[in-house]
Amino acid sequence: MTERKIINIALAGNANVGKSVIFNQLTGMNQCIGNWPGKTVEKCEGKLTFLNYNFNIVDLPGIYSLSTYSIEEIISREFLIGEKVDLIVNVIDGTNLERNLFFTVQLIGLNLPMILAVNQLDLVRKRKIKINLDKLEKIFKIPVIPVIAVHGRGVHELLEKTIEMFENEFQIPNEDFFKFGKEVETGIQKLIDEINNYTDELKDIKYPSRFLAIKILEKDDELIGKIKRFKPEIIDIAAEIREELEELHGEDINTIISAEIYNRIHEIINQSVVYGEKQTKATWADKLDHLTTHSIFGYVLLFIILFGSYWVVFTVGDIVGGWLDEIYEFFTPIVFNIFGDNIGTNIFWNGAMAGLFGGVGGVLVYVIPFFIIIEILQDSGYLPRAAFMMDKFMHQVGVHGKAIIPLILGLGCNVPGCTACRIMETEREKKITAFLTTLVPCAAVMAVIMGLVAKHLGFIYAIILYGIDFAVIILFGKLATKFSHEPQTELIMEMHEFRKPNTSVILKQTWFRSKEFVYKAMPLIIIIGMLMEIMLMFNLLEPINIFLQPITVLWLGLPVITGIFLIYGILRKELTLVLLEILAVDILGIALSEFMTPIQMFVFALITMLYIPCAATIIVLRNETGWKFTLKVTFIEVGFALLLGGIVNWGYIFITGGG
Repeated sequence: MTERKIINIALAGNANVGKSVIFNQLTGMNQCIGNWPGKTVEKCEGKLTFLNYNFNIVDLPGIYSLSTYSIEEIISREFLIGEKVDLIVNVIDGTNLERNLFFTVQLIGLNLPMILAVNQLDLVRKRKIKINLDKLEKIFKIPVIPVIAVHGRGVHELLEKTIEMFENEFQIPNEDFFKFGKEVETGIQKLIDEINNYTDELKDIKYPSRFLAIKILEKDDELIGKIKRFKPEIIDIAAEIREELEELHGEDINTIISAEIYNRIHEIINQSVVYGEKQTKATWADKLDHLTTHSIFGYVLLFIILFGSYWVVFTVGDIVGGWLDEIYEFFTPIVFNIFGDNIGTNIFWNGAMAGLFGGVGGVLVYVIPFFIIIEILQDSGYLPRAAFMMDKFMHQVGVHGKAIIPLILGLGCNVPGCTACRIMETEREKKITAFLTTLVPCAAVMAVIMGLVAKHLGFIYAIILYGIDFAVIILFGKLATKFSHEPQTELIMEMHEFRKPNTSVILKQTWFRSKEFVYKAMPLIIIIGMLMEIMLMFNLLEPINIFLQPITVLWLGLPVITGIFLIYGILRKELTLVLLEILAVDILGIALSEFMTPIQMFVFALITMLYIPCAATIIVLRNETGWKFTLKVTFIEVGFALLLGGIVNWGYIFITGGG
């Protein structure tokens, strides 16, 4: 049997150009989603077999350059130059060639074999734009393939062309086509000559000489640091050239080089693209675009869509979750009648199976509808417009407009809220947004606030609690921004034209996002459920209750038994209220208002609202940001909740004289 040959492909391109759609079309179910080693950025890898070839495909993060402005750019650059990549498939949006080709130029500078996949050609034709693909091939000297990714057109042609290039030896792109103006090119060539003089000393830096020269001119900190270790004089020469060019042009070096690249891109577009007569009559997409970004109606529509999404997610989740709760309750007596009330049955059913049903019925039933809605909003083109509308406000809490999506979803459940933080571009934005999302009062916290505070103290006190939480989110957002070592990024999103969502793409993306929770979070939830049941069976929680007495009783002024209830709240926040009612009404035979004073109810609800979210949220937060950040968030939130709860308790005692 003939051994199959292996081809390693990297899919690269800007965000929202259809790169992930091509990835899903190629790999189908044969893919995995994880994180890059040592990073919290998502990594997508897939495999397929085609014409006796095995393809390994990596979908790189959507980026706009090969600089070091974000962790995604660094990861992509290091992967392309450091791993065994046989071919780059650069996916570009045919409706926005100017911006996309800026990244293409940088990729060509890596001197790696490449195919240019021009996507969205259906929209190109719709806009009466004619792209001469043959002309682009002659200019770049690489294959250019027309693609309509959402319909799967051109995808097989990409594979066929890859095999053809592999069998005839991969062709390196034409680097000469983007030579700069005389002064800039002279400076770059001088640096290239210096770099080439020290090829032995710089052999561990695998970037091509021209790419290195341009990047150190642009003050690329990472590459400057590497070269300094071997030949610091090259950096000194680069500084002199940079100073001369900036003085000559009266601009920053990055502006100079970007202008040179765009000048060449304009020449290429003029040679290869013909624009038809512009449509003067507004289309439905134009009208919808105007409505969704309107200074008044845009916010009204945003409110309807976001809270409509919230209602759908948690209506569906509550219904399906309710069915699963009924199934669990139905089978509970049957299981104990068959297997008996013993240690094994309790650990298996009350521990493992309760954790399984809790994970599915309490989390997954919300996560799946959430991802379906997010994918619809993303694929249709509304999500970037929502982020644009909320950008100004979200900057006040240290993040940009896209963060509104996770925060709104956090009102129902912090789990999909934290998972949604992966839509943020940088690690800084992702972590701050995840941190703030864990402070949003979820539906379980709402049950405690409404069932304990609003019911017994009045609705005004529930409003006060929500006001406190809102102030805490703003406070921690500003503090996180202040102590962050990275600068706050601006909102950069491609507002592509509104279009009809593709059902197949939405369902595939929903599954690939949801399965990470199934494979990673569910096993941990089951294990935690078993451990909690073992602790309950062997009365291991009572010593913890006594241990916590100085905090719960002396500092917070709560009944001693609430220590256990707050621990149970780590599994599900509404358990704190359920256990309080069971103790007061079913065991002690008194009303809850007789068991706890009004100030105790308020403090208890305040603590429940602010201290760490449920176990499922902690696990998802760890998956998204790592254990170190998760533990930091946990200690901060527990510490702040206890501090504020004690201040409220002792403040009340001081004001009322203990009355």
